[in-house]
Amino acid sequence: MSRREGTAIAVLKEDMWCFEPVLAFGLEKPPVRFLQGHNRFPRDVETLEAGANYAQSSPRLETGKYIGIMSAPLETADFYPDMVMMYCTSAQLTLLLLGIAYKDGFDLTCTLSGHAACVYSVVPVLQTGKCQVAVPCRGDRYAAGAQDGELIFSVPYERLDDLVDGLKAIAKAGTSLPGRVVMQPEYQLPESYVNLGREIGMDQLGN
Repeated sequence: MSRREGTAIAVLKEDMWCFEPVLAFGLEKPPVRFLQGHNRFPRDVETLEAGANYAQSSPRLETGKYIGIMSAPLETADFYPDMVMMYCTSAQLTLLLLGIAYKDGFDLTCTLSGHAACVYSVVPVLQTGKCQVAVPCRGDRYAAGAQDGELIFSVPYERLDDLVDGLKAIAKAGTSLPGRVVMQPEYQLPESYVNLGREIGMDQLGN
């Protein structure tokens, strides 16, 4: 609703339709049956043990710390969010990853799942204070309209300035959208690539 209608909405346990975010956001303690793997078995995994592996390793916030979750479009939100979530194409994701790495040079390390996008795009960000990439799950596609070409990029609110500064810097250096495809027999490399390549014996570079 926040994405499609621009609605600010608070969701408590009694408003939720799926139990997984209830557990992942710490609104209730996981029941034994969930931890045993019955959520994923037999529909999605081969064995109950495999289902238990998923359940016991999936990220969860501390039980009882929060009572719900609130979302709103960033431009109209009247509160300071803990994180900002963006649905993006792979080309846009490339720029976001370059932008967030501009300040410290570190790439993201993410756990990707085809399940529970609402969990994997939110919980690790709140737990670690680091950005996260997630894949829209079946529920996100079937019920919320996520498109085939979309991925999810989540950034802690306190790192939003770093992201914006990084995007501005790489755009100034020539990396922006739309990109252009240049077909040529020998690809023109940046000078730093040529110099480092020559140091490891790639003498063909820059000739």
